[in-house]
Order: sequence, then structure tokens, then C-alpha cells
Amino acid sequence: MNTSEAGEHLLNEDAGERLPGCSRPDTVTPSVHTTAHLQEALLQAQLALTESREKEQLLAGLIESAMDAIISVDERQRIVLFNPRAERMFGLPVADALGQPLDVLLPEASRQKHAEHIRTFARTGVSNRYPMGRPGCAHGRRANGELFPVEVSISQINVQGRRLFTAILRDVSQRMHDEQALRENEERLALFAATTFEGIVISKRGRILDCNEQFARMLGYTVKELTGRLIDDLIVPEDRERIAENIRLGRESTVEHAMLRKDGRRILVEAHGKTTPAGAPAGCRFTAVRDITGRKQIEQALRDSQADLSHAQSVARIGNWRINIQRNELHWSDENHRIYGIPQGPPLAYETFLATVHPDDRAYVDTMWQACLQGKPYDIEHRLVVDGQVKWVRQKAELEFDEQGQLLGGFGTSQDITGLKQAELELLEANRRKDEFLAMLAHELRNPLTPIRNAAHVLGRLEPQVPQVQWAQQIIERQVGHLTRLVDDLLDVSRIVRGKVALKVARVEVAAVVNQALDMARPLIDAMGHRVAVRLPEQAVYLEGDPVRLAQVLLNLLDNAAKYTPTGGKIQIDVGVVGPVIEIKVCDNGMGIPAELLPQVFDLFKQGERTLDRSQGGLGIGLTLVKELVEMHGGLLEALSTGVGQGSTFTIWLPALCDTPLMVDQEAPAASPAASQCRVLVVDDDDAVADSMSMLLQINGHDVRVAASGEAALEIACSFQPQVALLDIGLQGMDGYEVARQLRAEHGDDIRLIAVTGYGDEEARSRSVAAGFDQHLVKPVPAARIFELLAGIGHGQTS
Repeated sequence: MNTSEAGEHLLNEDAGERLPGCSRPDTVTPSVHTTAHLQEALLQAQLALTESREKEQLLAGLIESAMDAIISVDERQRIVLFNPRAERMFGLPVADALGQPLDVLLPEASRQKHAEHIRTFARTGVSNRYPMGRPGCAHGRRANGELFPVEVSISQINVQGRRLFTAILRDVSQRMHDEQALRENEERLALFAATTFEGIVISKRGRILDCNEQFARMLGYTVKELTGRLIDDLIVPEDRERIAENIRLGRESTVEHAMLRKDGRRILVEAHGKTTPAGAPAGCRFTAVRDITGRKQIEQALRDSQADLSHAQSVARIGNWRINIQRNELHWSDENHRIYGIPQGPPLAYETFLATVHPDDRAYVDTMWQACLQGKPYDIEHRLVVDGQVKWVRQKAELEFDEQGQLLGGFGTSQDITGLKQAELELLEANRRKDEFLAMLAHELRNPLTPIRNAAHVLGRLEPQVPQVQWAQQIIERQVGHLTRLVDDLLDVSRIVRGKVALKVARVEVAAVVNQALDMARPLIDAMGHRVAVRLPEQAVYLEGDPVRLAQVLLNLLDNAAKYTPTGGKIQIDVGVVGPVIEIKVCDNGMGIPAELLPQVFDLFKQGERTLDRSQGGLGIGLTLVKELVEMHGGLLEALSTGVGQGSTFTIWLPALCDTPLMVDQEAPAASPAASQCRVLVVDDDDAVADSMSMLLQINGHDVRVAASGEAALEIACSFQPQVALLDIGLQGMDGYEVARQLRAEHGDDIRLIAVTGYGDEEARSRSVAAGFDQHLVKPVPAARIFELLAGIGHGQTS
């Protein structure tokens, strides 16, 4: 059936031979009267049929020659019209198409959608999918299964009471391909002509077909000079093979390589190559090129800087970190990973860090970090456990905020201070051993000083008083006093710098302190032949302080003035009140202080240059001790000197007691109690100390027994029933503390226990009290002090 026949079939199907106004001839017999009318009607029908056939032929011709595919389907979506263009478009003969469901021409994915659309259209006459009567875009399916884009226009027609759906389709595959190619070409042209990138077109053999001004200018050429040249001429030798291979493969790619400018200078470029542009010879390549020399130099400088930073962190053992608290992401530098012993990898979490902290420090670290998030400073030291080893780190951090002030997290540093901590522990251990050594040194020095002092006192009591013996006795006592002060200063400065000294504060009159210090310094001052002038306020001035320590301060200054002033010099003490401050000046006209030494004069063990005879003596600790004691009293100390040979002035400022009465009642000094015999037990394992003490006591009328050990002391005490026991603490075997406890348990309050020892530190004094001692005296004890205690005991008094 050709197209004409298909059209006739479409128009006459089910029509039969019925004509308008006529019955079937086998059922109607015309009369004579109607013959003429019948003939006329028949003629008109023949004329109408002829006209209809001409129109049908015209319609069939139009359908036959149409440049677009024309397809009609009935309400069942069966093909009833399929023109030659549709036959060629779909690759399906007309005979095979007619009567087939429309689905054979549609992709499977759109069949259901199209059927629903036709049913809706047939029922309502309105399309709710795409507009009827206007072009739309869809896809058709060829007989071989190939899908292709079509532009379609659909309409509904009625033929003798039947509704048909007719679609005019146009294959737009080529047009869409051309449009896409045009768009890509326009993009390339726009990029090639107007972009800031340098552009070039290269043939498949590597020859430059065209380039833009930017590319030519980048290499120092003109476009004309570059057109036709081989790209190899512009690429450094080591990169030529790699780039040539890339061009031969023809794939879209981005590569970095070096190129040569006209002046011979090398530049680094980033080249993004694409496949053949539209309108260019087959196989050519469009490449956008960018000069990245500056960027690469910056990147290299950044890498060098990062390497230097990493090296510096490694040398300093300091890493850095940053934490984002919103995402709980913790980023560490290389050195931080090394310090914490965690390999590099993805971002860590706060909990990862916390797990490395020593269990005993974990709560402290977490508490300090939470406080930091609230704005508190974060500068802490704590321990880590890395591969079973304990490390020490110091952490410092600052918070980071965004532009709106929202907290982002923190940036900080971690410093490995394990070595410092080990050195600190070693220093503390060395300091502890030093303190032990000093304590032992003091004990060992005080032991021989005791018998020397006792012997000197015995010499002073002997008759007759030979002048040479008196001279020897005075020299011995004076030098024993000097040695005792050196030992005391050495121990005091050690205890003070460790904060082991507590002041025994009382209300003190300044004049009394000055007089006490002068009395103690008088032997040295007189021996040097110095003159001393003292100026005190007219009214009494008071302060709160430790009278013993304040006298020690002035004694050290007076001793220094006496030692560093040539024989026959002058020393002056001035005391004044300036507002709420007491000012005490100790001046001399001696050696003075060199300008270079003046800023360091209060440093420990610091002294000026000494002569070989070391005539001034001293350990270089006196001024350090003075400064520490003055500052413990809330005061200040200053040293002034105009130079060598110009003398020195030391000024002390101390807070005055403003509410203290200026005048106080002076009590007459009590008379020294008369000597009274006591039973005294001397316990010391040093024979010289025990014998000299026994001799000293016996010549003053006391009954004395001596014991060289704790066990012997307990045995003697049972029969001797001593009133006083002078006990050394550092006894061999049973120590003095244990002897005291047993004596106190045996004799109760009937015995006075006095510790006479070389240990004068606070711990030793505390243990003495705990053991039951009544007094704690430090060797060498002045004889007058011993006699004073015994006199009180002999008269039934306590002190």
C-alpha cells in the first residue's frame, strides 16, 4: 500500500458506499417522480467524490514529499500513517510500520510517559506534559535501537468522526551537533582571543599553527615569528620528549614544564591541552599556557621557609599545634608528632592528645585547657608517656576567633623540656647534697670550736693572770667568734635562699639593735684602730622585725666596713626617720667599690679583686645575706661608692612603726644571779669537747660527770641524778634524741635537758622539742650562756 492508498484507506475506512440522503438500493425502490431528483443527487455525489479524491491525492502528495516525518496514530496508539521521510528517519518500512503500536518508535524510558500523555490529551484535549501544537524536544528510537533527538509538533484531527493524533518530527541530531561544536568553538575562540591565559594551536606534528599575543609576549616573540615553528624549539631539552608524547596522545591534560624565552631565559609554565578545536585541521591541539615562574619561586621559598621552620623547631625541640573546637580537629607540626611519639596521618582529636598525658597529670591539663577556653592564660608544664618513657613538656596557647568574634579554637606550642627537667632534678639533688654538706661542715667545724672556746675561757680564769696568757686567751676567743660567724653566715645564706628561715618578729627599738651590733663588731673595730661615730634620733624609733636578724644585718655591714678600711679609718652610723621609713646608713672611708663591681655587689660569692695575702678575708656571702634579710623585713638595701679609695655607703630603708609610743619605761637590768652549784651530766663522743666543757664547769664549782655514749649516759644518770644534762645530738649508736626521750621518761621534770650540738637548722630544733629537750644551743656555746642557764637552775628558776 503506497502513501495514496494509505490516505484513501484513512479517509474511507468503514464508510461503505453510503451517500448523503440515499438508502441502500436493495431496500429502496425509487418512483418515477423521484428519478430526476435521484439523478441530480447522484451527479452531485459524483462531483463531491471527484473533488474529495483530488484533495486526497493532493494530501497524499504533500505527505509523500514532506521533508519531515509525518506519523498519525489512532486512539489505541496504532500507526495509521507513516510517510517516506518517517521511513528513512526510523529505518522502518511503511508496510512494517502501519498497524504497529507507537512504542516501537519510542525509547523504553519514555513509552509510559508518552502513553499517559496521549490518553490525557484524548480525554481533555489539553496536554499537561508539553504544549500541543508547539515544537518540543524528545527522543526517537530507530529500528536498529539507536536513539536520536527529534523536534516534534503534535496535533489532533477528526476524520469522519474518528480522532487521530498526528505528529510532525524533525531529526535534529546534526543541528545539535553543529550547535555544540559552534559553542565549543566560540568558547575556544573567546578563550584564545580574550583570556589572560596565553593560547596556542599546535598541529599533530608539533608545529605552531597559531597563537595569541599573550603567548608571544610571554616568550618575547611576535605572533608572526612563532607561527610555523616547532614547539620543540621553545621547550627545554629535558622536557621535549615528555611534551611530544603528550601531543601525540592527544588527550586533554595539564602538565608543568620549562620553556625558553627569546632572550634565553628559562620560565616555568602550566599547559592545559585540549583536543582539536572546531574549524581547525584534524589532530591539532589547543593549549592554554600560563607563566608560573613567580608562583613556583614563591612555592619554593615557602617550602624552604617551612623546612627552615621545621629544622628550627627540631633544634629547639619546640612544635606547634592548632585545634578547631567546632570539628574537634587537632593539627600538629612535624616536631609535635616527634615529641608526642604519634606518626603523621589524618587530623587528631583533643582526646588523642589527652591520652598521651601522664595519668597523674591528665586531670590538671584538662582543667587548665577548659579554663583557657574561658579566657584564662595557658602556660603549663606536664608529663607525657611516650613509648613507656616519661617526658616533660611546656605548653603555651592563645585562643583564635573569627571575624564575628566566635571562638574557633586555639594555637599553641609544645616544648620538650625533658632535658631541662632532668637538669633541674639533678640541680635539686646537687643542692640537697650541698645543703647536707654544709650542715655536716658546720657540725664538724663547730665541734673543734667548742673545746677551743672552752679552753680559752679556762685560761681567762687561771691565776695569776700573766699578760702573755691574757693576750693569747683574747686572741683565741676573738678568732673563735670570727669563725663562728663565718659558719653561721654560710648556713644562713643557704637556708634563706631556699626559704627555710622564718623571722621571729617582735617590736624592736632601732637604737638597741645598733648598740647590739656595735658590741659584737667592737673587737674587730678596735683591733683595726677605727673610730666610730653614731648618730641616733632624739626620740626612740621602733619597727617590727627579728632583733637577732636585724643585728646580724648591721654586724655584717660593720664587719665589712672594718675589714675594707685601712687601719685608723672612720666608720659612721646614721639613723633617721623620713616619713614612715627608717633610714640606716653605714659609711666608711675605706677601699671603696669599683664601678664595674657595684651592680653585682650583692651577688652570692661575689667579691672584688683580692691580693695574695687575702687580708680582708670573708667568703663573699655577707652582703647577699644582708640583702635577703632586709627584703624579708619589707625593706630595701642600696650600695653607693664614688670609686676605688673613696669609701662606701650602705643604706637600709625599713618601715617604721608609726603607732608605737616614742618613750617606753626602761627597766633596770636584773643583777646576774649568783653562781650556784649544779649536778651536770655532759654527754659527747668527742673527748676534747667533753673534757673542755667538764673543766669549764668544774672551775665554776659545778659537780660534773662525763659520758661518751648514750648508753653510758643513761647508766650514769641512774646513780648521779643530774639536774642538767648537756647532750650532743650526733652521738654514735644511740643518738641524743633517743637519750633525751629515755631520760625524760625516767626522770620526768626533775632534769633539765639542753641540746648542745653542731646542728642548728629548723628541722633539728623541731626534733629537739619533740624529743623533750628544754633548750637547743648551737656549738660553740659562749660560756656566759652556759653559766646563765645553770645559775637559773641552781636557784630553782626556769628560763
